[in-house]
Amino acid sequence: MASEDEPTPARAAGQPAPAGAPAANATSTPRPRVRPPGAPGIGSIFVLAFLVILVPGVAVYVLLDWAGLPIGGASLLGLLVVFLGLGFFPTVLRRLGWVPTKKRRS
Repeated sequence: MASEDEPTPARAAGQPAPAGAPAANATSTPRPRVRPPGAPGIGSIFVLAFLVILVPGVAVYVLLDWAGLPIGGASLLGLLVVFLGLGFFPTVLRRLGWVPTKKRRS
């Protein structure tokens, strides 16, 4: 969206806006939030979730199964690691600065 001072194809720089056109700052619709450059997108958060939650759980299962633990025990311990990753994931997001920290009541 061009500001009032920027030239547009319909009006050259320095000319006032037409009488019927609303001013750029008089619109009542809020502008969409713009992500700052380098900010993580939703795809980055899903990849991080995959790496923090699923990959360690599967790795624990595979290692324990390879070590000879029965499938039930290896599966339950792998699932426990997945649950620990689920609990730890919000902390990872906050520490990376991807999610704002909660304000503490004083």
